[in-house]
Amino acid sequence: MTTKTLYKYAASALALAAFAGTAIAQDRTINNVQSNWAQARAQLNSDIENINGEVSLTAAAINNSFSADVAGDAQIRNAQYTIRGAAAELNADIDGVTGNVSTTAAAIGNSASIAAEGDYASVNNYQAAIGNFDADLNIGVDGVAGDVSGTAAAIGNSLSVEVAGSGANLNNRQFFRGDAVSELNGHVENVTGEVALTSAAIANSASFQIESTDWANVNNYQTTNIDPRAYSNVGVEDVAGDVTSTTAAISNSLSVSTLPNTADVNINSTQLNNAYTGAVANATIADVSGDVSATAAAIGNSVSVSSITDF
Repeated sequence: MTTKTLYKYAASALALAAFAGTAIAQDRTINNVQSNWAQARAQLNSDIENINGEVSLTAAAINNSFSADVAGDAQIRNAQYTIRGAAAELNADIDGVTGNVSTTAAAIGNSASIAAEGDYASVNNYQAAIGNFDADLNIGVDGVAGDVSGTAAAIGNSLSVEVAGSGANLNNRQFFRGDAVSELNGHVENVTGEVALTSAAIANSASFQIESTDWANVNNYQTTNIDPRAYSNVGVEDVAGDVTSTTAAISNSLSVSTLPNTADVNINSTQLNNAYTGAVANATIADVSGDVSATAAAIGNSVSVSSITDF
């Protein structure tokens, strides 16, 4: 799984606690300030057996969440602060499922998801997360006719922005000081479809998709001071499809994609990492008919710039 895929996961996780945005075809100014001084904790314990359909299990603890979806010229300012951690734990035994199985444990400090469509968009984001963010996923899966996915994600600060129009000014500042720890323990066997297992610990992440025809300015500043760590202990056997195991710890990440024909694009990014970043994976995989991919990745700073090809 690439870092871009992890950004997408981070963006999708925001929707778990986000309020619904509104689409209004006018000029829009939105100012959001959120402060959280207490821990968020979610725990789900499940025994699932003989299900003739899909199974989706989620334990999500999110301290601050903001979502906006607007049409028209937009000026959006978001400021989020949390000085306590978040903990999410999912324990599940799953046996005999005819459809797909999805399991997620997500602990997130600050999350923001912003979409704007108009001639002009201005986004100013500031996020500060201090505390311990722990995501634990413990699963046993046996006898699934569809696909199986398991994700443990611990994220300090996450920002996802999609804008469309003639021009955009986009500014992001993220500060993280604390532990982000993800742990996935799983045993999966007798699966007809594919198996994807992910443990991701991310301090700061920002993703910008810009469908701007004329110009775009992106300013990014990210700092991490204490440690993101990702752990995986997985056993997989008797799988007809592909098997993917990803263990990734990332301190600062930025992804920017723009239209290939945008006339002027200016990107200024500063990433400062002063944290130990660690990824440890233990995987036993046997009797797989498809392809097998196992990754352990520890990344201090990452910047990805690309062109939009699938909008």
